[in-house]
Amino acid sequence: MALDAVVESVLATSKEKVAQITSEADQEVARALNEARERAAEIKSRKEAEVGHTVEAIERREISSANLEVKRAELNVHKNLLEQARTKLLEKLQNLPKKDNEAMLKKLLEPHDLKDMKVFSNKRDEAFITSLASKYGGNLDIIGGAVVESSDGALRYDLTYETLAREVFNNHMKEVSRILFG
Repeated sequence: MALDAVVESVLATSKEKVAQITSEADQEVARALNEARERAAEIKSRKEAEVGHTVEAIERREISSANLEVKRAELNVHKNLLEQARTKLLEKLQNLPKKDNEAMLKKLLEPHDLKDMKVFSNKRDEAFITSLASKYGGNLDIIGGAVVESSDGALRYDLTYETLAREVFNNHMKEVSRILFG
């Protein structure tokens, strides 16, 4: 009987030890799982933040790119409209009534001493220019206005409508843009 009691005592002690070891192992597993879950949650949170920052950066770049594209398109439209306005101006200058055209030519040539100067114009204005200047230089392929040149060719004044319109447009581009586009 004593042997049975010893065996039972050893079995009971062993069962207690196994239960204690199993309990400690379960606690260790639970602790390791909790740590792993916490690390996974931290990694997930960090990655979500990184993805969020990346998404925000991409959104900012895309919005900036879209805004730039809109500005570029708007500037192209403005450029086209300005070119149309310039073309319309040149058409109006080319089709000025004779009286207005002659008044403008006279005003353009007034500041110049035409005695020793050659004056060039288009074919349409040749008769009027020869009435103002003693030396007619010939015809130019221009819409209107004149070119005044010294006899030796050292001085040349380009008073053509094309040149004057370009200078006015270039010098007043901001004002023209403000008037057209607000």
